[in-house]
Amino acid sequence: MNPPCARCGKIVYPTEKVNCLDKNWHKGCFHCEVCKMTLNMKNYKGYDKKPYCNAHYPKTSFTIVTDTPENLRLKQQSELQSQVKYKKDFEDSKGRGFSIVSDTPEMQRLRRTQEQISNVCCGCLCMRACL
Repeated sequence: MNPPCARCGKIVYPTEKVNCLDKNWHKGCFHCEVCKMTLNMKNYKGYDKKPYCNAHYPKTSFTIVTDTPENLRLKQQSELQSQVKYKKDFEDSKGRGFSIVSDTPEMQRLRRTQEQISNVCCGCLCMRACL
């Protein structure tokens, strides 16, 4: 049994059949939705299971993605990693000075070690107090 045409609904016989976009068409019915230019298998573009010529093919536009909690988290994460965020933080902190670091046991140990090293004479006739 011969299938109906997707455009006109009449029977499509094998000699005039165009099988495209999961539908059957008469050669004359396979035309652009907008300008009615007759199309073939080489020059058509399909969109939403309808044939279009190259000039009238619907342009796909991007939609705005909703700010879901996951998207907000990813945005925040990428901002934290970007140099823009670091530069902004640096500019904001200019002139504030350094924050005071409390003396941790590790910092005290390093300071004592540094003092001991600086008190050792290197043997270069520098006339240090250690002589």
